[in-house]
Amino acid sequence: MIRWNFPGNQGGQMKGVADPGIENFNGTELSSLVREICQNSLDAALNEDNPMVCVEFERYFVKEDDIPGICEYRRILKQCSKFWDQSPSEKAKQFLKDALKHAESKSGFVLRISDYNTTGLADPYIEFGDSFKFSFDGWNALVKIDGGANKCGDKAGAYGIGKNAPFSNSYYRLVFYRTLNQKNERAAQGISRLMSFQQDGDIASGVGYYGNPNGNNPVECIEELESINKRTEKGTDVFIYGFKENSEWENNIIVAILENFLISIYNGHLRVRVQNSEINPNTLGSYMEKVHEMRYRETKSTYSNYLCLIRNADVKQYSLNFHGMGTIELKILVDSNEKLDRKILVVRKAGMKLFRLGNISKLVPFSGIMELKGEVLNKYFRSMESVAHDNWEPGRHANPKEAKKYYEEIKEWIRKIVAELAEYTSDDEMEVKGLSGVLQQELDIVEANSSDKKRETLNDYLENIDIIKRPEKNASKGFFFGKGDLGNNESMSTTGTLQSIGEPAIRILKGERKRKKRDSHRGLPDVNGKDIVVQKKSGGESACPLKSVRVIKKNMGVYSVNFEIPHDVELGRIELVSVGENGKLNRIHVKSVSAVDGCKSVKMTGEYIEIKELFAAKKIKIDVQLIDTRDYAMEVNLYEYK
Repeated sequence: MIRWNFPGNQGGQMKGVADPGIENFNGTELSSLVREICQNSLDAALNEDNPMVCVEFERYFVKEDDIPGICEYRRILKQCSKFWDQSPSEKAKQFLKDALKHAESKSGFVLRISDYNTTGLADPYIEFGDSFKFSFDGWNALVKIDGGANKCGDKAGAYGIGKNAPFSNSYYRLVFYRTLNQKNERAAQGISRLMSFQQDGDIASGVGYYGNPNGNNPVECIEELESINKRTEKGTDVFIYGFKENSEWENNIIVAILENFLISIYNGHLRVRVQNSEINPNTLGSYMEKVHEMRYRETKSTYSNYLCLIRNADVKQYSLNFHGMGTIELKILVDSNEKLDRKILVVRKAGMKLFRLGNISKLVPFSGIMELKGEVLNKYFRSMESVAHDNWEPGRHANPKEAKKYYEEIKEWIRKIVAELAEYTSDDEMEVKGLSGVLQQELDIVEANSSDKKRETLNDYLENIDIIKRPEKNASKGFFFGKGDLGNNESMSTTGTLQSIGEPAIRILKGERKRKKRDSHRGLPDVNGKDIVVQKKSGGESACPLKSVRVIKKNMGVYSVNFEIPHDVELGRIELVSVGENGKLNRIHVKSVSAVDGCKSVKMTGEYIEIKELFAAKKIKIDVQLIDTRDYAMEVNLYEYK
């Protein structure tokens, strides 16, 4: 007899509404379902010589009589509701209220997910008695084992929680499985992951089975499933009853497929049917263009990766034999005419997306794809994956110190490649607007301990400059109030922009307080103010405009600084400035410097990089080593001595 059976927990732990496995997918129910199902199907590919797996997603409208065991299931939901009404858990009460509402409706939706050219699920039946036999793989790993990974080597499933994704897509957590395996065994069974409730003087565990109650085994056939779809080929089916449908469900599945399995489809390992649509290697381009035009946020980076696949003439390819475990293959596209994501897509065996590696270069417009080749290499990094399979966390590895070292080694390898590509990219492509403007100038005023010496030092410096007080009111960021050499704008009384008005000027704090830095500004005058604003007269130094500015990280704390100038400069200094998230600028301290091309000599003089004989006909290149190894967003300023 086929019926529902919820085993008792024999006074053990009770199961609540917040099942950790299901909660893990809340908020990303549909995309997580696509990701988990398709990866399982790829791992179960039947024929390595013909590896293309087919996965179907199809939704059906069903009446209540077509849902297996629905009358008994409604009774169980009511028992749950009665039991949990006594608890203070509002979440449990609300879930059961919604679940009963959908389960008692006269009709609803079921989503069928089927795979083909796969092995199916092995050993679906448990033998009891003296010949007791239990398999930890195949059917039991999906239906009976909770939190146990059933995959090894380089396959997915390191934590065994992906099986919960279908339940997060059901209003009342009801899922049916069916398989036809390589031994031509057929099996079908319903699973419910509800909550503990009182039944027959005991407490039910909360996980129920629809099938043969003897050992909670599956049965060969459930007629309601056959009426929806008959299986004639080897593979596995998942039926999600009470499917949380919405008007965009088809598009959402397509977007999730493109985002997570772009490489699998492109390489011919996967094709997916969604209702009346099919995504395969031949139709991939049209679907990518479609979602790109619709501006789906999820596929913004995916389109960059797609260009990296199809632009063969522009893509650079690299490979690295990684410590004898396997090969890392890297593809990179650099193109300033495209809005590339500046990230590297990391994929595992068969092409499933793991995550995107960022913080590589903020200046080079690139996109890349990195694949791990080899079972040993995939196995090594698989053990570092997070529960959601969307990051590498070295602390999860058996040897976290080595894992962290290897992870950093890969990132540094990629950064060096991107830096080299920047060197050989044309100037027009690498022009970075905003970096060539000179926004600051700083004075090298020695700050003494005594106030008298400080004033004496300042007075010596101010012999050749004009001094005006700064106003009491606060100026907007990017402006200042003070008197300077304003040319024809001297009579104006409003503030001006940094780029358009006035010569560089310095704000100096009055009083005995030591100042940590000296900020440079441009603006219009005001005769009042608590600070002193000083401005150089003719002579001294002036800012030299730069173009084609590039700052390329070559190693930890080592950068290559490249730029061009409009005219030759006999003598001057270079200043590197960091740009904070709030727009605040701070000088970066340099440990050492060396000339590469375009200038006669370069050396450190105090806190500045002093240069001699820069040539406008050449691209100036210098290498700098910073005092620390932090990453900076940099601006480059050049000052010419007159």
